[in-house]
Amino acid sequence: MSDESMPEQVEDADVDETRQEGEDAPTEAQLEQIMADAREDALDFLDGLLDAMEVDGEVDARIEENGQLLVEITGADSGLLIGRKGQTLDAIQELLRTVIQRQARTRLRIQLDVEGYRDRRRTALEEKAGEAAEAALQGDEIELEPMSAYDRKIVHDTIAGIEGVRSFSEGAEPRRRVVIQKAESS
Repeated sequence: MSDESMPEQVEDADVDETRQEGEDAPTEAQLEQIMADAREDALDFLDGLLDAMEVDGEVDARIEENGQLLVEITGADSGLLIGRKGQTLDAIQELLRTVIQRQARTRLRIQLDVEGYRDRRRTALEEKAGEAAEAALQGDEIELEPMSAYDRKIVHDTIAGIEGVRSFSEGAEPRRRVVIQKAESS
C-alpha cells in the first residue's frame, strides 16, 4: 500500500490520551467530524439546560483554529449563568465538557463563556496582578484572594511578564491563592 492511499494521521495529545491500545489516531477528516458533532451536541445540551433553568439566552458555538470548541451564551437573563466570580459558569463548563467528551469518546478542549465574562475577568485579573506587582516591587508580599486554577493561571502568566517579581500558589482548594513577591536578586 502506498503512503498516498493512507489517511493522514492527526497528532493530538488530547485525542491520543483516550485511545484504546492498538487503536489508530483519528484522521484529520474524522477529527473534523468529531468536532462538528461536539459543536452540535454542545448547542443541544445548552439549549436544553437554558430551557430547564427557564433562562432566555442564545447559544453559539464555533471551532477555533487551535481546535478548541468555544461556546458562548448571550441573553437578558444570562448573568444568572455566571454566578459569584464565575463559579456557576465554571460548573456549567465542567458539565458541558463531561457530556461532550463522553459522547465524543475523546478528550476535547472546550471553553464556555457568557456575555464576554471571561474576557472581562481576564482584564480585571491582569490589572489586579499588575497592581500587586507594583506593591511587591516596594518590598511587600501580596496575597491575593482565593481563586480558581483558571484565574490563578492568568495571574501567574501576567506576573511572569513583569520583571523583578515572582508568584507562586499556596493553600489547598478551594482556598488556594496566589502570592506575589519581589524576586530575589542573583
